[in-house]
Amino acid sequence: MNSLSPEEKELLASVEKEEWESVEDISQEIKRYQNYARHQINQQKVELTLSLEDSQKMQKLSQQLGKSITNLSQEILHKYLHGELIEREQ
Repeated sequence: MNSLSPEEKELLASVEKEEWESVEDISQEIKRYQNYARHQINQQKVELTLSLEDSQKMQKLSQQLGKSITNLSQEILHKYLHGELIEREQ
């Protein structure tokens, strides 16, 4: 028992205190987490540099919509790339 790492000891103590519950349908839970993993694997991280003005507009809009800037940016880019957003004439 002394060969356990601090994390393992913490986990063991948690199990012994019965802080864990079994799930009803383990195969369904496995599939759910596999889908999470597939989704993460299929995403590519992209970094953008925005002007201060654009950044402030994104921040304001994301707050108004109750979304993170990341999610809002993903939605905007996705819609643009799939032809759902078009430039308007000025």
